[in-house]
Amino acid sequence: MNFAFQPSQAVIYLAWDFTHHFNDRKHANMSKWFTCAPQRYGCCQEAFFLRDSGLLTRELQQLGHESKVILLGPGYEGEFPDIIRATRQEMESADWWRALKLDGVIMMAWARHRDTPIVQAIAASGTPLVVYIDGNGDSFPVNRQIEFPKTIWRAQRGTHRSWPIRFCSALRTLTVGTAVSLLRHSYLKYRHLLYADVVALQTPTSFEGHQQLCTFYGGKNHGVNLQLVGIPIPTTYAWNPSVAKEKRIVAVGRWHELSQKRPYVLMAVCASVARKHPDLQIDIFGVKTEALAHWHLTLETSVRERIHVHGVQPGKVVNDAMQKAQISFFPSSSEGVPLSLFECLVCGVSTVGLDSPSMPGSRWAAESNHADLAPHDTTEAFVAAIERGLEKWERGEYSAKQISEHWIPITRPQHVIETMLKAVEAKRASSRNTSMAVANS
Repeated sequence: MNFAFQPSQAVIYLAWDFTHHFNDRKHANMSKWFTCAPQRYGCCQEAFFLRDSGLLTRELQQLGHESKVILLGPGYEGEFPDIIRATRQEMESADWWRALKLDGVIMMAWARHRDTPIVQAIAASGTPLVVYIDGNGDSFPVNRQIEFPKTIWRAQRGTHRSWPIRFCSALRTLTVGTAVSLLRHSYLKYRHLLYADVVALQTPTSFEGHQQLCTFYGGKNHGVNLQLVGIPIPTTYAWNPSVAKEKRIVAVGRWHELSQKRPYVLMAVCASVARKHPDLQIDIFGVKTEALAHWHLTLETSVRERIHVHGVQPGKVVNDAMQKAQISFFPSSSEGVPLSLFECLVCGVSTVGLDSPSMPGSRWAAESNHADLAPHDTTEAFVAAIERGLEKWERGEYSAKQISEHWIPITRPQHVIETMLKAVEAKRASSRNTSMAVANS
């Protein structure tokens, strides 16, 4: 799959397409496309609409569609009116979906088996359905016989436990997890995807992984309509030419998630590279755990004063740090699609991560020459990758303007929405043509 188009062409095309759709809607009823995230969220206010289903809902509204978000559980006082709360029983009812009289639903989830009754009900109601998957496509271990055990071992490394405990836990996950995945989870995921008109995927790696999964269970004509759509990032994230880039690294993550985000790897790498580069600044955003705070306090003063552990901050504060940074660092063992990585890219920031199929976002950036990846999962390899990136910035090989302009067309919510809707229309048109051909035969 290829997103190789020029930003200027994309802007002209999207502007024309928006005008085209707007003029059409002058003479037609406004369509109703809702998003659905079958999870329990707290009180959803403005911040909810900056990512995922909330962001897509806002973009649908901007494009002239009537749109709301359907969430699981009871509502909250002060919640935005664009939220519809429903019970699981309602979501699993075709009559409930039919009564909404929707033109389509975008389901934001991970194609989990527990949500299959919901997609069954949407399909049974006759409502067009997009299943939008946030994932890296690596949950099917047959695809990556060598990489899968490596991913499991890296996750155990992140917990900072003793070697024997890590080994036994990794072995159990590898044997039992692989068997369960093959015999149950992956097959049930394939059955789940069959109910969708379109299965929307965010990265080329995810597309390839799901293509292999569907082919394994359903053969060449597996019946799942896969579509690469990109990753929606708010338009507030973009390179600001008035802000000068500094020799600065930014790291954003949920640092309480030890096995995936691996804060112990973050600490080791940041301390090492800061000692080697006395003019380097590092900004760390995300949950400030006790371990992270203690590590920071124990650093020597000359290093501690240049590593800033900010904790959880408003999006604008993080955005401002991205504008100044040259490099984003992700020490994760695996990632579906880290939104903060692509927020950094559109702000003109190169990235450093592990060279692994389990990190499809980093690999995608590397394919576009906007990343420096560590070939090995060691502190030394990560530090060397960061130093390669710093050297490229110093030599002028990296351009914030070029990085930002490359990723903006791929990550704009309008592009993601229109790609989905066009894919649904193409699928429905194909089905109508097939029905007419059968009727006339």
